[in-house]
Amino acid sequence: MPRIHLVCRNRKYLTEKSYPEFESGFWTLYEKEATGLIGGMLYLHDKKTEPSYFGGRIAGYRLAALDEPRPGKIVFTVVAEDTGKDVAWEGDTHPMAWMGGILS
Repeated sequence: MPRIHLVCRNRKYLTEKSYPEFESGFWTLYEKEATGLIGGMLYLHDKKTEPSYFGGRIAGYRLAALDEPRPGKIVFTVVAEDTGKDVAWEGDTHPMAWMGGILS
């Protein structure tokens, strides 16, 4: 199952739509990458050295609208799952990494 770990400090751009559904954005990914993540897991971390504070199954995505903070960026629709919390960071760990990569 595909998964992605992302640094998202202070729950920035994590919005509850209708519990347990959330949106998380604005991510710099290709649409092909976003499409491949549907059905997989998304994990959000304040820091790579800390476990995830949020996670869930990716139900879909959309491109941010022109009136949003980062037009054209990926915004994921995520269904929160308890198993998505307290998961250790996986993937890239270099200082500039904001994501761990797309893992399978």
